[in-house]
Amino acid sequence: MKKLALAWLASSAAFTVAFVGFMGLWVWLDERTLRSPLSYFRLGALTLGAALAVQLVYGGFVYFILPRAGWWNIWTVTVAYLLPVGVIAWLTVDTVREGVGTIAWFAFACIVAVVSWFFTPTSVKVD
Repeated sequence: MKKLALAWLASSAAFTVAFVGFMGLWVWLDERTLRSPLSYFRLGALTLGAALAVQLVYGGFVYFILPRAGWWNIWTVTVAYLLPVGVIAWLTVDTVREGVGTIAWFAFACIVAVVSWFFTPTSVKVD
């Protein structure tokens, strides 16, 4: 159980750091300014809360389904995280700017997938 909690926290933290870093870069490229450190801290806290909730539900679902189906490897875990991003992007992206922003979401999904796969124990007993 400790290893699952570590995977949950690590993947949520990885997403949070990547997201806050990307948003800081995006603001700097758009406005050529940097926000105050407090605004990045608030964004990080908000993002961490959302990442913890999503990883608890979706990450738990992925960990429950893939090992039992015999598909627990880095590629299927990555596809499991990329698939929702791809579907949402395909259904909602209207402009080039949104398309460029989607690239970052694909990167975030890959980061979370790799961190989740690395930290999650793979010994699952199936009865």
